[in-house]
Amino acid sequence: MPSQSSHEFVITSSVRTEVIRRVSAEPTPTDALLSEIAASDSAVYNALSTLSNRGLVRQRDSGWRLTAYGSLVADSISAWKAAAAFRERDPAFWKNHHVDVIPAAFRRRLPEIGEYEIIRDTAQDPNRSEEVAISVLDSATSCELTTPYYSRRHQEAIPTTPETRVLVTRGVIDVSVQRYKNGHRSELNPLEPANIRLTDCQFASVVTDNELKFELPTVSGGTTGQHRNTGTTGSPSNESVTDTTALCISETEPAVQWGRDLFATLWEDSDPLEPYIRRTFPALVE
Repeated sequence: MPSQSSHEFVITSSVRTEVIRRVSAEPTPTDALLSEIAASDSAVYNALSTLSNRGLVRQRDSGWRLTAYGSLVADSISAWKAAAAFRERDPAFWKNHHVDVIPAAFRRRLPEIGEYEIIRDTAQDPNRSEEVAISVLDSATSCELTTPYYSRRHQEAIPTTPETRVLVTRGVIDVSVQRYKNGHRSELNPLEPANIRLTDCQFASVVTDNELKFELPTVSGGTTGQHRNTGTTGSPSNESVTDTTALCISETEPAVQWGRDLFATLWEDSDPLEPYIRRTFPALVE
């Protein structure tokens, strides 16, 4: 039995990888592979022989082509390369933030997002990422928003049209109610209660008609407190999204679709708000 998986066997050789890439597009004769691949003839012949022995390619009258098994391996390699390219757009962001707070099925789909930009706070502009996040909300007529922290500025910027839906943690509701009871908010909730549901997710995201924005908890973490000195409060945690000073933003159609699909899944798994309010803050509904 081979000590390596077929995926590993292919990607550990640039010649084998190139053969798989070329014959996955169309049947390719040996002469074409010899002339088009930047390697010695013996290296190409060896790659074809070993790939054939592994059952990944076979030779037909029209040339070399992938077997069904080879197609699966080629798809796996393509997905691996897409994921690597996605990470390499900004490796520091992915190294310094927790991506495991996103459901596994959607982590695997992250490369679908394609082009994206990481917005970071700087010494010259310490609130840059929050200003961009607020601008996304300000420019939207509706949105789907997920957040594990309370922010007065974010709350004021959320579009209040019927199409807007919001997922928040119980901690956010607790802080929001307390601020209302203390007189810091004139209105408890400008949205319909049915448009707000409870989630346990520990990342922040906004999906509009043409943008996706999300924030992830930092790896280093720290005691949660005031977020960028703008009045954002979260619950105590060693690794919290409220400590982040960077956000990921994309305007591609696949990114918006990814965000919508993720929100729909979270919404389906969320809890209604009203029972929690009745149970935890009965005075508000008397």
